[in-house]
Amino acid sequence: MKKLFDLSREQLKALAEYKDVIETGRFFKRNFWQNEKNMDGIRPNSQIITRYCLEVLENISCTDLPSYNLKQIKDMLVKNRLSGMIQTVFDNDLLSVLKNAYPEEFKKRQLTEWMWSSHGIWDNDEYVIEAVQYMVLKEGIRRVDMIPKYDWKKRLLKYNIYNVLSRFNWSVYNLFNFVYPGRFHPSDFRYRTKWKTNSKKEALDNSYRLMDKTFNENRLSREQILLLSRSDFKRYGLISMLLSVFDGDPLKAKEFYFYKTLNNSENLNLLKNEIRIQEEQFENNLILNRLKEAATGKFIYNLHTNHSTYSFLKRYAKKRNMTIRNLIAQFGYIYKTAKEDHAVLDPKEIWELRKKRYTYVEIAKKLNSNPTSISLICKREFGGDPLIPRPIDNYITIQEVMDTYHVDHKTIMKLVSENNLENHLTIRNRYLKKSEIIPLIINYKKSSLQHQALITRYHSGA
Repeated sequence: MKKLFDLSREQLKALAEYKDVIETGRFFKRNFWQNEKNMDGIRPNSQIITRYCLEVLENISCTDLPSYNLKQIKDMLVKNRLSGMIQTVFDNDLLSVLKNAYPEEFKKRQLTEWMWSSHGIWDNDEYVIEAVQYMVLKEGIRRVDMIPKYDWKKRLLKYNIYNVLSRFNWSVYNLFNFVYPGRFHPSDFRYRTKWKTNSKKEALDNSYRLMDKTFNENRLSREQILLLSRSDFKRYGLISMLLSVFDGDPLKAKEFYFYKTLNNSENLNLLKNEIRIQEEQFENNLILNRLKEAATGKFIYNLHTNHSTYSFLKRYAKKRNMTIRNLIAQFGYIYKTAKEDHAVLDPKEIWELRKKRYTYVEIAKKLNSNPTSISLICKREFGGDPLIPRPIDNYITIQEVMDTYHVDHKTIMKLVSENNLENHLTIRNRYLKKSEIIPLIINYKKSSLQHQALITRYHSGA
């Protein structure tokens, strides 16, 4: 009960009038309730009188209301001379009486769920809309188009308003279509869509809408839709529709989606041609991407060493009844093999270019060949890289000198530079003449005090 000091003058006068009615047994003054009949929002006089009746006369707090049903509460109010208020001000809507008396308390979940679960409440359109919108708001949904993506049966049970479906033939779609008219289609609520219906047209309309919605949500272009297989329909959640309405045939579904016809031979032929063109274009893109990965400029080299690309091209070449070379040529590339180059390239020319210190890659570009062919010719004609000195037994690599005589690389190169020794640099190694470098190394180890100090320190540390 509100404190008397919090009441307005009008409320105090109304409360005094009500106490007088209770004590004397007389009726309320004429037109006492008319002032609040058409008032919007809270009716203050009715509020204080209702609360006085329940809390003082009947000793019931707002938290006790869920333990009573609406009939019992109405009987209490009528017994305490408030039937005129119920009829005149609230048009016999008892829940409006209670919400007017406790507006803040009815914003809390306990009284709200009790109000919605009461029998007979779903005959009131406003309460249905209020209950559903409250549930949607509490679920954190801010966009109406997101509603069909949720399982509302569980949520209706969660908010204790599942019996609202009884008014709508237990259809979630009918419920939300009532609250948000014209915003949904039966197929939006997939788990409620019945594909096997008495009306074939209804099933087709539902399937078209669901396909259109799914394709738009996934931003599929016409070309992508044409390439959809049954597994793709399953991935997008359309398999039940496909099996029930189109006998599991993706071609029928595509025909209806694009042309709104079924088993029309002309449309089917057009669709098949489009699909064939799109499949070829898709394959061409795959092949082109593979060739770009394997290409060096406009040439394709060493295809046999790349087993994945080779088998990929071989498979598509066989499918198109052509050779791998012709398939590659279709996409503007030139297929080069080492076998073909052996008979064309001149070993002497390769020798001269290599002696000028051109790399295998540079030589291949100059001779319009490939590095593998150059390497194979060098191995076959010269026994290896032309820059390797011969006879090889008369030469030693720097790494071998370091391992054998325990001298660092910097010292060796210093001796080579100071004494102007024979020095051959190949792709992998630097070769020095044994008869020149070995005596110098031995002499250096004997005469260099720094080297001897390092050796002594190493041995003492060991």
